[in-house]
Amino acid sequence: MNYKHEFLDLLLKKDALKIAKDMNSFFKLKSGRMSPTFASIGSLTDGESLAILKKVYSAAAFDGVKSEVLKDFQYVFGPAYKGINLCALTCEGLYEQFNKNTCYLYDRKEEKVHGEATQAGDAGKLIVGAEKFVQEGGILLVDDVITTGQAKYEALEKIRLLGQYALAGMVIAVDRQELMGDANTAGTGSAVQLLEQELGIRTVAILTMQDIFALVKDSLDKHVRHAWMEYYEKFGAVRME
Repeated sequence: MNYKHEFLDLLLKKDALKIAKDMNSFFKLKSGRMSPTFASIGSLTDGESLAILKKVYSAAAFDGVKSEVLKDFQYVFGPAYKGINLCALTCEGLYEQFNKNTCYLYDRKEEKVHGEATQAGDAGKLIVGAEKFVQEGGILLVDDVITTGQAKYEALEKIRLLGQYALAGMVIAVDRQELMGDANTAGTGSAVQLLEQELGIRTVAILTMQDIFALVKDSLDKHVRHAWMEYYEKFGAVRME
């Protein structure tokens, strides 16, 4: 089974991707927009889910490098807290499936000032795994769903403490492909597009909202399907067809 299909099946099975059943069951996002979909990757906590997350994240990362969307890397960074298990799973999956041995990194919410943290200067106080980092190493970011991208800016501030590094890009679970803004306004780009424009971070999504719509649209209530298309006419960085 294609890993995108397998991931979508998992999201639906575990109710980690919610799709409105009718016009009265849309979901209110942080932006205030009423959306026909809502993704919560953090709810994938059982063994079956973790096994599939390991498979799909590592496959997306490997394919991203192979297609040259992403640069090669030796480290996988996941921002705390949701990104911690994702970076560990990605490293394990890369080794199991592709014999690619990488190290994971993640940030601390509070500085550590003893033990291994003293071996890597300021970076060791804020980044787990910093003592293993070799200068000029390539770092891949992993996360779940991007909303504003603010967490990525904060993560990069901490990563800079490592010294000289090469940013390989980022893998995320779902790209909502929405323009930035609120319930009444829409900007000129999505969070993913702005991160590439402003920081040069190229992103591979395991699933995009276009992927999801294409796979489920025939099973949707016709009113929900049309509302989904209209939502992306107003707020989308892409269009649903």
